[in-house]
Amino acid sequence: MRIKIKYSMTYQFALVVVLAALLWSGAVFSQTRHFPAGTREVYIANVSGIRTELLQNIAPIIEKSISKGNYPGAVILIGHKQKVIYRGVFGSRRILPDVAPMQFNTIFDIASLTKVVATTPAIMQLVEQGKIDLDAPVIHYWPEFSGHGKQSVTVRELLTHTSGLPSEISIGSDKITKNAALQKICQLKLHHQPGKNFLYSDVNFMVLAHLVEIISNENFDEYVQNHIFKPLKMNDSFFSAVTNKNILSLRDKIAPTEFINKELRWGEVHDPAAYSLQGVSGNAGVFSNANDLGIYAQALLDGGKLPTPQHKGSVTMSHFLSPLSIAKMTTRQTPEAMGDVRGLGWDIDSRYSNRGVLFPMNSFGHTGWTGTSLWIDPATQTWIIILTSRAHPTPAKNNQLVQDRRIIANIVSASIVDIANISLNNTGKGELARAYPDAGRAG
Repeated sequence: MRIKIKYSMTYQFALVVVLAALLWSGAVFSQTRHFPAGTREVYIANVSGIRTELLQNIAPIIEKSISKGNYPGAVILIGHKQKVIYRGVFGSRRILPDVAPMQFNTIFDIASLTKVVATTPAIMQLVEQGKIDLDAPVIHYWPEFSGHGKQSVTVRELLTHTSGLPSEISIGSDKITKNAALQKICQLKLHHQPGKNFLYSDVNFMVLAHLVEIISNENFDEYVQNHIFKPLKMNDSFFSAVTNKNILSLRDKIAPTEFINKELRWGEVHDPAAYSLQGVSGNAGVFSNANDLGIYAQALLDGGKLPTPQHKGSVTMSHFLSPLSIAKMTTRQTPEAMGDVRGLGWDIDSRYSNRGVLFPMNSFGHTGWTGTSLWIDPATQTWIIILTSRAHPTPAKNNQLVQDRRIIANIVSASIVDIANISLNNTGKGELARAYPDAGRAG
């Protein structure tokens, strides 16, 4: 089923004038803002093992959020047992400087998905090569990191957000050198003792990217291109700095993000830290589209197998990661006492989870602040990609996308009926702790 709805040019013009006036005056949208319906393309595969009638409930959720101004458009891609079972393209890829319809190949700033699409697999590749020990202190590789009580922080604690490092680093809005940012990190004090608590931190992954550079002797963006994106044939995935010479030619394919300081962030990363670092960081900076992220998700379910073997001299590479490395980074790596369950890089059952309530506890995923998300379930061989540019042209006051992701995850998981092991556990301690926050208190 494929349906397209074209814009009214009169409505386009009126919308742009109103939005421009609001933005340039420094005003923000009211709760009554809305976006045009725009593109509507829906494909649902007729395959056995899937209740396709349930998948028809996805489009109304997205369209309702678009009409309420929660985000201007979305691309949704869902795979099951190596087949695409749902493809949806909705709304607009941009509202300013002119209204443009969403397209399936739209490239998004994937924000914190960078942590699991680039940084985590890069670290795991170096673990496989014997060049990084997960439980070694960071100072073993970067001695200058040791100041202010950080000498015992390990690589594993960086990956699980249990290092005690603060959430972010104050580096201002201007672009600075990498060395200046690293010096600031070295001066940071820990928020809490390493290994004791979960605190989601962009700084953890800035440090991890630096470790990749130290050990591989390659710039982080070049390492990711050479060892992850190129072998997987993720041809539309890049750090913006990698393609800055061609960014103008790519712009029409890229969904812009927010108006910041009266300038539209378009083709440059939205994240403040990554922006200050010229667009290359371990916490954010990658641009990608649904097709490439689908390739990546499927490769993880296939045990790290490459789409086609890569030949380097006399060596043939068949995998970008081993099945056991993937199992390690996507299963629980935080202490049992912690309510937030994390793998290495990946979210399993934390307060940020977009798992819904039906997918099993061995599923995993991540989100990006700009409005991107990925969830993968090895038990049912299913993955869900939801891409929006929710910060464009300004973020809505209420981030409805959080709830939309979870509802869609429930719809997709409920649609799967070809499940061999029905005894799978799909209720975690973190989920129950959030469901019963007052449990144990006296009435």
